[in-house]
Amino acid sequence: MIDYAEKRDFLRMPIDCELSFSRVGSSKQYQGSVINLSSKGILFTSTEKFDQGAVLEITLTSSNSATPPMQAEAVVTRVDDNDVLFEIACAIQEIKS
Repeated sequence: MIDYAEKRDFLRMPIDCELSFSRVGSSKQYQGSVINLSSKGILFTSTEKFDQGAVLEITLTSSNSATPPMQAEAVVTRVDDNDVLFEIACAIQEIKS
């Protein structure tokens, strides 16, 4: 029997939506796809690599037009390289809208 206890404070919800993001203080925009989201973190894929500790401004856009975009500031906590795309995990610092 497998006994597994979830150690995260907040459950992650798998979602399929696009996001745009930039480094704080930069106007250069990047695109990505969200894998999952929790109240304190986000995991997404991108063709761009960022270093751990980078601070990003992210905007999630839902495919449902009734749901407004979510804007947040997040810090990169982990980057995994899987050949073509980078999986970027971030801790959400502040939700702006």
